[in-house]
Amino acid sequence: MSQRAYDTLIYNGRLVLEDGTQDHVSIAIKDGKIAALLQGRDDVEAHERIDAEGTYILPGLVDSHVHINEPGREDWEGFETGSQSAAAGGVTTFIDMPLNSSPCTLDKDSLELKIRAGEAHSIIDFACWGGVTPENLDKVEELQQNGVVAVKGFTSHSGLDEYKRIDDGMLYDLITQMGKTDGILALHAENEELIQNFTEKLKNSGRIDRRAFSESHSPITETSAVHKALFLLRNNPVPGKMHFVHTTVASCVKEIHEAKNDGYPVTVEVCPHYLTFTEDDLVEKGPVAKCAPPLRSADEKEKLWQCVKEGLVDVIGSDHSPTLCENKNSGNDNIWNAWGGISGLQFSLSTLYTEGVVKRNVPFHQIVELMTKKPARLFGLYPKKGCIRVGADADIALFDPKVSWKVTKNDLHYKNKCSAYIGKELQGKVRMTLSRGTVVYNERGPFFEPRKKGRFIRPEAKD
Repeated sequence: MSQRAYDTLIYNGRLVLEDGTQDHVSIAIKDGKIAALLQGRDDVEAHERIDAEGTYILPGLVDSHVHINEPGREDWEGFETGSQSAAAGGVTTFIDMPLNSSPCTLDKDSLELKIRAGEAHSIIDFACWGGVTPENLDKVEELQQNGVVAVKGFTSHSGLDEYKRIDDGMLYDLITQMGKTDGILALHAENEELIQNFTEKLKNSGRIDRRAFSESHSPITETSAVHKALFLLRNNPVPGKMHFVHTTVASCVKEIHEAKNDGYPVTVEVCPHYLTFTEDDLVEKGPVAKCAPPLRSADEKEKLWQCVKEGLVDVIGSDHSPTLCENKNSGNDNIWNAWGGISGLQFSLSTLYTEGVVKRNVPFHQIVELMTKKPARLFGLYPKKGCIRVGADADIALFDPKVSWKVTKNDLHYKNKCSAYIGKELQGKVRMTLSRGTVVYNERGPFFEPRKKGRFIRPEAKD
């Protein structure tokens, strides 16, 4: 081999680019980076050659909404199993949420604990969110200075007593602070007063059925919270960046997009489970399909897909929120007792290919961009992450669009083998995933490369 030989050459696949797909392009990798995009392969020297025939070659997915729960709640999910599940779904970078771990990521010390755990156990790269609660408002700038991509607050109860919600005054002040520091404030936007009102009435009437939970978090609890937050943003003299996570109601997406068109720095995320399941699935599947906000009606799901088609959505993130199966099963007979959250990290790409491309004719490159370039740009990880271009990290997924399969419990790489996706019929499957040029997942086995260790990624310039 000459000194110019590449480490790896990926050839024969169909490259997914921002404006479509392209055949007959080979990807040459050297020292963990994309070194060249080449036409042909016969005269290219490489130590390893990967034949991608029959697959799409994608940038590795950037999942901007993942709950890993380590340190402190590794029995729910840790960096090892979480990152393995991510890699099996074509994810090469995830951004870990600040709650559900113990301690929550609320200051520099807890962030450092998170980073050490991730670099010790994750097989892919990761970034971190910081949290904002009434108790750590003075730590937000400290978190920003130490490398979080954004901070996240709740306008409703988070489910954890140690992660309290912020009130309207705090929200207004945080918007100002983001404007001064060029930070991003993400919101779980639901109206707590309405939720409490509806929940109390439902419980007092003896409702313990699964649909009762959906009624307690009806769409008005979300629309009112989003509207209020946008009102505070619009009326702040220093409007900082605001990002709405796991938005489920199409009218909210449209209102957020309208504010963006008016020049306000606001973005919106939707999640695969809201584009896949409905409130009827909560009734049928039970607590494994309980999440907050809850799954919506079939009609609302179609309206949300229309928002995706029209380009009103900024990013798609999994909101992977695992727990012990016993914490789910405890709500089988009384839905109020179940932990809320859906384990979906591993299946986002196959799900959106099935629901979007196959069933609704959404261009595949449009969906891929919402899961790669757009989150990478929003959170300051681009162009290192989220794209296939010379100089970028060689984070790549090979996706076979032809295979049809049904998710079984044995397919799950999560620590806890319970998920609303069990039984789901899917079209398309990830065959291989590379992180910085190393194969970290191979469907043909061995599945994972445990010697590969992920790195903590700090944000650079954000859009």
